[in-house]
Amino acid sequence: MTTKRLEVLAREGCSFMLWLAAVMLNMASVLWLGFQGLQWLHDGHWTRQPPVMAWIHGVCPGACEFATNPHSWYGVAKLVRFLSDVPSGLALALIGIALGVLSVSVSDRRPMAPSVTLAR
Repeated sequence: MTTKRLEVLAREGCSFMLWLAAVMLNMASVLWLGFQGLQWLHDGHWTRQPPVMAWIHGVCPGACEFATNPHSWYGVAKLVRFLSDVPSGLALALIGIALGVLSVSVSDRRPMAPSVTLAR
């Protein structure tokens, strides 16, 4: 196999994995928000979803210590604050959409633009 063929196979594999993760996250967010909607129809009040950071700290407590440090990178601190306020279903949908866009950009097969030369 040539390196060009290996690059194409790696790009297609990466694109497929990103697409699959995007579909799974979007389906999970639809099911999560649908379940919460059915509970709202049954009970009459909207239950508050746990934020994403509660899930992350439950799975791996030391995962985001660098981000919650006030001396960390400003963008990471803003992202952590945003994720701590966003409900889980909406955060799953946003991450799924971002992965879907990323999978399309990875699988883009358009040829490179030809170099422009000036005619004399």
